[in-house]
Amino acid sequence: MTTECLICRSASDSFAHAKIMGKYDIEYFRCRDCQFIQTETPYWLDEAYDDAIVSTDVGLISRNQRFARITDRMLRFVYPSAMRCVDYGGGYGMFTRMMRDRGHHFSHRDPYCENLFAAGNEAEPQASGFDFLTAFEVMEHLADPHADLQTLDSIADHWLVSTEVVPDSAPLPGQWWYYVLDGGQHISLWSRRSLQAIAWQYDRKLISYRGMHLFSRSNVSTFWATQILRDRTVRALDPLRKRRSLLQDDFQRAVASAG
Repeated sequence: MTTECLICRSASDSFAHAKIMGKYDIEYFRCRDCQFIQTETPYWLDEAYDDAIVSTDVGLISRNQRFARITDRMLRFVYPSAMRCVDYGGGYGMFTRMMRDRGHHFSHRDPYCENLFAAGNEAEPQASGFDFLTAFEVMEHLADPHADLQTLDSIADHWLVSTEVVPDSAPLPGQWWYYVLDGGQHISLWSRRSLQAIAWQYDRKLISYRGMHLFSRSNVSTFWATQILRDRTVRALDPLRKRRSLLQDDFQRAVASAG
C-alpha cells in the first residue's frame, strides 16, 4: 500500500505496523524520495493529548535547560540583533521563562497546554514579525506539517527546532525509542533529506547537529552555529555579551496585574 508523502508529495510506501498506546494497531509509511516517515491518518490524537505532556517524559527539565543554553548563545553570538522571539508549541512555558531570565524577549505560544511558568508573556494568536522562533519537540507531532510550517514561515525569519533524525537504516517501531509508542503523539519522523527538503521549500539555510536544526533566512557562519548546537565547545563564551535579566521586570508586572 502507498500514500502521498506529507513533505515532498512523492509516493510513500507501507513501512511497518505497531501497537500504540497499548491498544491501536497502526501503519507507518516511508517516502521513497525524502525518506520521511508518517503514520496513517492519526485518528487517535484527541485521546493521545488528554495530557499534553506524556507521563514518561522525565527529561522535560534537563531538555529545557540544554535548549536554553544553546538558544541563549545562538542569540548572543549568531543573531545579536534578534530582539523579538517566540517559543512555538512551548508547553508549560518553562523554556520561555528560562530565556526571559537570561534577558531575551521571548513570548510563549501553545494553545494545547497550560502556560504555568510564563503567564503574562503569551503571544497573540495572530502575532507575527518575530526575529527568531524556537519549536522544540514539536516537529514530530505535526499531523499536517506544511500547515504548521507555513505558520512558522509567516511568523519569524529564523527557526531553531529540535527533533531526532531517523537513522539511515530506518529502524522499525520497537527498535528506536523515538517512536514513543506508549504516547501516540509522535506521528511524523524526520530524515535528513526531509529536513533539507523543508529548508529548500521555505528558502532557508539548514544547519544541523544531531537533534538540533537551525533554519536561517540569512547566511550565517556554519562553523559558529554548529559549535553552538554542539553545546560543549563554546562555554567559555558564556560570560560575554550577557543581557540583563527580565525576571525583575516580569515580577513587577505580575504584582501590578494581581493588584
